[in-house]
Amino acid sequence: MQEILELMKSNNINAVKIEKFQENHRVSDYLIDRRVMLRLSKSALDEVLQLQRVKTLDLVPKVHASGSWTILDENYHYMICDYIVGKDLFDVLPELTDRQIYDIGLQIAEFLEKLHGIGDTCYDVGHYVPTIPRFLKTWREGHEKYVEILKTTLSTIDFSQENKKVIDEAFAFLNSNMSCLDQQIGARLIHNDLHPKNIIINEGKLAGIIDWECSQFGEQDFELSHLIHWCIYPPDNGMKFEPLIRAIFESSTITHKYDDIQTRLTVYQLEHELNQLIWNGKNQEAERIFRIKGWLENKIGEVF
Repeated sequence: MQEILELMKSNNINAVKIEKFQENHRVSDYLIDRRVMLRLSKSALDEVLQLQRVKTLDLVPKVHASGSWTILDENYHYMICDYIVGKDLFDVLPELTDRQIYDIGLQIAEFLEKLHGIGDTCYDVGHYVPTIPRFLKTWREGHEKYVEILKTTLSTIDFSQENKKVIDEAFAFLNSNMSCLDQQIGARLIHNDLHPKNIIINEGKLAGIIDWECSQFGEQDFELSHLIHWCIYPPDNGMKFEPLIRAIFESSTITHKYDDIQTRLTVYQLEHELNQLIWNGKNQEAERIFRIKGWLENKIGEVF
């Protein structure tokens, strides 16, 4: 911990209390006096750039310092950013009234309007990590290329005949409905992993949006993908995300900008499930096939 104190001091940040906050295969996070967060990683921290892109917005962590650091002959990358006080929406949802959840949805919709004001000339196509980064052609062409990549990769995985049939039905739907993506407003910055565990609540109100590692440029309606599958297929069947989605749909301009929004969102959900089959293979085969069937049966209609 003494080394961390020295690192903080070198960045003109006085530190008294250091707590190990969380750790995974990629990063270690330390909470400093419950004011700022220190993130350490042996790999480059791309989120530094991604947070810099949203530094003018409220409700996002601000980066105070970043760089490289050597300790005990080990090289690390580090980032010091704000710590947003509160708990994630997933954890506090059971304590909230429907009205509070709805109001949080209104606050999220207002935030998204500002976020989506940040534009670019290229699209990033893919879920979480761009499969096709910096794509210069149309949104539809990007997704047609994405679907071909998904199809080629999935053809190498040995699924049951019954499940292969469901996967083929998903690709048939995608190929028949790509024209719904012809309408494009332009590349806008999206969080791209907006779900209840990345939405921080304090005293019943939106306190911040965290985990910007997946942010990329896409059409605005793509932003709704993760919120929708959390609403339709929540980890806990007793969770009530409906007021949140309803508020966002009623107050945001996103769903009103696109003519065939339900088909577009179904396309995104099917792509997501197929991508998850690639990433998780047989381990999630039953779950993903179940969801694919649901999207093909118009589960998306439940949020409209």
